[in-house]
Amino acid sequence: MKEGITIKAMWLLMGGAVKAALPILNVSNPKALWQEAKKIYKREMAKLPEYGPHDILKINLAHAVMLSAVYEASNPKPDIDELTAFYREVFLRQGLILAALKRLDMLKPSEVKRQKAIGEKSQKATHPFTWQFTVQVEDENRYTAVFTRCGIYDYLKSRGMAHIAPAMCAIDYLFGECSKHWFLRESTIATGGKICDCRYVSKRAATAEEVRRSKENKKAEAIHGGRKKW
Repeated sequence: MKEGITIKAMWLLMGGAVKAALPILNVSNPKALWQEAKKIYKREMAKLPEYGPHDILKINLAHAVMLSAVYEASNPKPDIDELTAFYREVFLRQGLILAALKRLDMLKPSEVKRQKAIGEKSQKATHPFTWQFTVQVEDENRYTAVFTRCGIYDYLKSRGMAHIAPAMCAIDYLFGECSKHWFLRESTIATGGKICDCRYVSKRAATAEEVRRSKENKKAEAIHGGRKKW
């Protein structure tokens, strides 16, 4: 699968943060690990078939390939807590991305409309590692994106690494903490659920109970995903 301009630009932007976060994995030689991980990443990307016109979230798949490459190159293998902290740190080191997240409003009418359109498009997806979801709008301040396929989980499972998928799932909560919505999720495909029920609630309208549930969902998901401290 060709990376394309967007993914190449992403790695130009984020490559430094990935390298800087590697010591979290307790490796003796982060530079050597990065060089090996890059080789594995290129190898794995070349194996993937091209995306079709209805496949979505190609950047997310590239992130899964990157994390799997880092995991494969690591010796000893990091545990799920270390991988989660590593992936979180990659984003926390991205000033431009964090600034964009602070402006992100997932409940803006135009964004909800965009998400619904992407979900409708995804129903015709054909790639083996893509996503399918539908959007269920509750009111102007709440909606749920119900995923029945997860490209991250399917890809990592194909490489015998399904157990590391929760390290990537956790980033949804960070995005919620940084932006204008609370993120809630009761079920994830990565931890044995049939769906991922990603619920977005505007921070302007969230009830105290919804805020509490967001924090509890995050904690419960961490435990279910094998993490002890997240």
